[in-house]
Amino acid sequence: MNTKNGYKKPQLEDIAAALGISKSTVSRAISGKGRIRAETRERVFECMREMNYRPNIIAKSLSEQKTYSIGVIMPIDSSEAEAPFYQACLMGITRECSLRDYNAVIIGTERHDYSQLERILEDRRIDGAIVTRPASDGLQEKLLSEYEMPFVVIGKSVYEKSATVDSDHTNGCKSLTSYIFLSTPPERVGLILGNTGYTVNKSRYIGFNEAFEKAGRVPNEQLIFTDIDSSLQFSKAVSMLLKQDPGCIICGDDNICMKLLSKLNETGISVPQDIKVASFYDSAYLDSYIPPITSLRFDSAELGIMATKRLYSIIDETSSSANTVQDYELLIRRSTI
Repeated sequence: MNTKNGYKKPQLEDIAAALGISKSTVSRAISGKGRIRAETRERVFECMREMNYRPNIIAKSLSEQKTYSIGVIMPIDSSEAEAPFYQACLMGITRECSLRDYNAVIIGTERHDYSQLERILEDRRIDGAIVTRPASDGLQEKLLSEYEMPFVVIGKSVYEKSATVDSDHTNGCKSLTSYIFLSTPPERVGLILGNTGYTVNKSRYIGFNEAFEKAGRVPNEQLIFTDIDSSLQFSKAVSMLLKQDPGCIICGDDNICMKLLSKLNETGISVPQDIKVASFYDSAYLDSYIPPITSLRFDSAELGIMATKRLYSIIDETSSSANTVQDYELLIRRSTI
């Protein structure tokens, strides 16, 4: 029965008739099997969206031995301040999943605890996975590879067989730091950076140091604080930094930056009159702060879309070996002027 209250559910033959192609061509476009032009496949998906066509996923998964689910591996030990990145990234992933009638399954992990991921891999409950926070040990990627599960990493991965989709943090941080040098002597530029056990912070630190190399200078180690993981570490770092009279403090991300701005405000230090402030990652908080904070902008939702498309291409065995890098935008605001 294809009708309900007078509504006729579209079928494969309706898609085929609308596009003037055969039913078998439509079927190949949906399944990803067989030779078919990318242009034709996109026309089929566009027509499916317009006609609100939904395949019978249960029957399809049984016949093709697929789950039509993608695992999104997310850290449940992340801070609330990191939530906007993961939320935007997940929006991009789910948006792209809906176009292929896939489900996005959230897989929670903690540092060095991948038990939930391993259970899902053992039961083959997903067709592929997206790693949203790679660590410097590469254990998540190794585990996925051991189970022969297609996967894509958002960020850099130490596991050489990983397919990655990353924002260009290294060059972005290099550009921002070089810009700071235009108004602040390099020896008076400080840095507060989070856990370098995560590859994104490693990339940021590399970019920071490359700016000094480009300028033929060396960082003032008394102004550099990395692996700041707790409130106590942060308070000590800021206290030691302020004793050194920095001209500018660069923060590793928006969370650290907001904490710094709060601390400066408590001590009566004005931005940018007394100290310039910048961040290696932008957010709505930094945009609306008075004064707005110079920072780097990356499109997190687009990153999720790119990762999902890349994963589909691996599942469909149409992927190239090249990894994808997303560009950045340097936002110069009043905090460094």
